[in-house]
Amino acid sequence: MFGPRDTAAGLASDRRWGFAVFNLILLWPGTVLMVLSVAEYSWTAGRVVLVALYVLMLAQAVYGFTLAMTGWWLLGHGGDPVRLNQTAPVAAISDQLPPTAIVMPIFNEDVSRVFQGVRVMYESLQATGQSETFHFFILSDSSDLNHWVAEEQAWFELCQKVQGFGRIFYRKRRDALHHKSGNIADFCRRWGADYRYMIVLDADSIMTGAAFVRLAGMMEANPQVGIIQTNTKQVLGRSLFQRFNQFACHTYGPMFVAGANFWQLDNANYYGHNSIIRIRPFIRHCAMPELPESGALGRRILSHDTVEAAFMRRAGYDVWSDYDLEGSYEEAPPHLLASLQRDRRWCHGNLQHLWFVIAPGLTLCSRVNILIGILAYAGSPLWLLFLLLSPLLFIGGSPHGVSGLLFAYVMGLLLAPKFFAAMRRSSAAAPSQAGAARVQMLLNVLAEILYSMLLAPILMLFYTRFVWSSFFGGGTKWGGQQRADDQGPSWRQCVTAHLGQTVLALAVSGLLVWLAPAILPWLSLVLIGPILSIPLCRVLASNTLGLKSRAKGWFMIPEETHPPRELQEMLEPEESPANPVAAVPDFAADLGLLLVVVDPYVNAIHASLLHERPQVSVRTHEYLTTLGHRLLREGPGALTPAEKRRLLWDADAMEAVHVKLWCSLPSDLDIWWQRAFQIFNQSHPAPYLLTTANEETSCQPQPRAL
Repeated sequence: MFGPRDTAAGLASDRRWGFAVFNLILLWPGTVLMVLSVAEYSWTAGRVVLVALYVLMLAQAVYGFTLAMTGWWLLGHGGDPVRLNQTAPVAAISDQLPPTAIVMPIFNEDVSRVFQGVRVMYESLQATGQSETFHFFILSDSSDLNHWVAEEQAWFELCQKVQGFGRIFYRKRRDALHHKSGNIADFCRRWGADYRYMIVLDADSIMTGAAFVRLAGMMEANPQVGIIQTNTKQVLGRSLFQRFNQFACHTYGPMFVAGANFWQLDNANYYGHNSIIRIRPFIRHCAMPELPESGALGRRILSHDTVEAAFMRRAGYDVWSDYDLEGSYEEAPPHLLASLQRDRRWCHGNLQHLWFVIAPGLTLCSRVNILIGILAYAGSPLWLLFLLLSPLLFIGGSPHGVSGLLFAYVMGLLLAPKFFAAMRRSSAAAPSQAGAARVQMLLNVLAEILYSMLLAPILMLFYTRFVWSSFFGGGTKWGGQQRADDQGPSWRQCVTAHLGQTVLALAVSGLLVWLAPAILPWLSLVLIGPILSIPLCRVLASNTLGLKSRAKGWFMIPEETHPPRELQEMLEPEESPANPVAAVPDFAADLGLLLVVVDPYVNAIHASLLHERPQVSVRTHEYLTTLGHRLLREGPGALTPAEKRRLLWDADAMEAVHVKLWCSLPSDLDIWWQRAFQIFNQSHPAPYLLTTANEETSCQPQPRAL
C-alpha cells in the first residue's frame, strides 16, 4: 500500500514533463510535413492561418495518441503502480464504513427504468452485508406532473418490495433552481451534515454493491482525497448506435483512462456521476458561482463537474480517477439525435468554462482539463475552417508526395490506437479461440472505424452550429434527456435534422469538381458522412439491426458474454399491475392529477410526501378551494398547468378535492371525472364503496392499506 499524495507529488512533475515532451516530439514531424506541403506554393496570410489551424488540430490528435499508447503500455505491464486502487486492499476495508448517501438527481425520466435501477443497486448492496450505512436518495426536479405522481408511487412500491423505508428516500423540489447542480446543492444543505460521503449517480447509472463499498473504503483509506471518479462503462445497448459506442468504450476506453491517470494522478477530472465525493469540503469549496454577463453564454453554469473538480483541487484535496474499479455502468443515448440533444447542453456548459481558464488559484492541470473540455467542442469550427481553407492550396495544382505522407501520418495517429486496443482485447481470449477472436475483433474494429469516419464530419457540423449558437444565438436550456426510444426517430425527423448538412456537402462536392477536382478524393472522407447522414441516422437508430448484430456476435463486450447479476436483472421487465385508467387516451395528459384526486391510495402517498407548510392565509385557502371546485365541475382542461401544480403542492387542498369528488353526485362533476371515476371504480370494486346521496353514513372513501 502506498500513500497516493506522497507518491504522486514525487512523480507528478517528471511524468507531466515527460508526457509533454513526448507530445512535442510527435507534433514536430507532422508540423514539418505540413510546412513542406505548403512550401510547394507561395506563402500567403491565408496559408499561414491554415498551418496554425492544422497544428492546433494535430496537437489534439497527438494528445489522444499519446494517451492511448501510454495506457496500452501500462495495461500490458500490470497497470500503473501509482493508481488509487492500490491504496486500500479489499481485505483491509472496514466493516464499519461511515454514513454514505447515494444520490440520484432525476428530471422527467423513465420512471420504471429509474426505480428498477435503484432496486437492483439496493439489493446488490444488501448482498455485500455492508449496506447499513448507505442510504439512497432520489432527488426529483421533474416538471411533468404525471412523472411526479408516478415517481411517488414507484418509490412507495419499491420501499414496500425491498423493505426500504428509512433507507430509500424520495424528494421532489418545489423550485428546480439551477438544475442538477442546484439539486445536489439542495441535498447537501438539507442532509449533507448526516453523511461523510456522497455517491452521485445519473438516472441511467448502475453500480454494483461491491463498487459502492469499495469507493467508500478507498475514501476512508485516503482522507486527503476529495473526489474519486470511476471509469463508467456503457452497457445494455440495443440500437446499432448504442452498440457501436459501447464497443468503442470497452475496447479503446481503458487505454485512454489509464493514459490520463499517468499524467493527471491526483489532479483527475470529474464527470458528474458514478463518483464519490467527500461532502464537507464539497460544500465548503465547490459552490458554483454566477458568471459575469456574457451574452448568450449566460450566468449559470450548465456543466458543473469539471469546475467542481478544479475547486476541490484548489482547496487542497486530491481528485483521482479509479479507472480499474469494476462494476460502474451507464447507458448510452439510443440514437444520434438523442446524443446531439445532450451534446448541445454539454457544449454550452463547456464553453462557459472559458471564464475559469484564468480563475485564480487553480492548478495548471485543472486548467488543462478545462481546456481539453472546451476544445472537445470548440475544435469543430476550427476543423471546419481548415477544411474550407485547404482547397486554396490546390487550386491550379494537385496534391503531391509530401501531402500523402502528411495524410498517412495523421491517419496513423488516429487509427493505430484502435488496432493496438484490438490486439490487447483479442489476446485475452482462450488459446483455442485466439485465432477466431483476432479475426472477429479485427472485423469489429474495421466496422467501428468506418462508423467513426462517417460520423465525425456530421458531429463537426453540428458542434460548429452549437458553438455558434452559444456565442451568438439564444443559448440553450436544461431539458430532459432521452435515454430510450424503441422506435427511433422518424424519417421526417432525420430529414429535418440532417438536410442542411447534406445539401452543404453536395454543394461543396460540386464546387470541388469544378474548381479543384484533384482534392476531391482527399476530402471525400469528410463529405461522404454528411451526404449519407439522413439514412445513416435512421439505420443507426435501429434496434432490430442492433439486436441482430448481437445475435451474430458482433460488437460484443464482456458484460454481454459474462453479464454480472445486476445487468441481468436490468434486462428483466419489471412487473407492474395494469391500470385501466392509464389505458384511456383521453386521460393521458392529466393522469397524475387524476390518480391523486380519485385514488385514495395515491392521494395518501402524495399528501404524505409533501412538506409541511405553515398555516396558509384565508385568501390562499379560498383561492385553492376555488381551484378545486373548478377542477371538479369543469374538468382539468379549465385549469392552467400552473394552477394544477399549485393544487398538487398543497396537501390539504388535494385531500379536500379528493373527498369532494367521492362525496359528489355525478351531476356535480364534469363528464371527464364521471368517466374516470366509473372506470376506476369498476377496476377496484372491493376497496372503494361510495354512499348514495340518500344514505346518512359518511361518504369518506376507504383507502387500501398502505
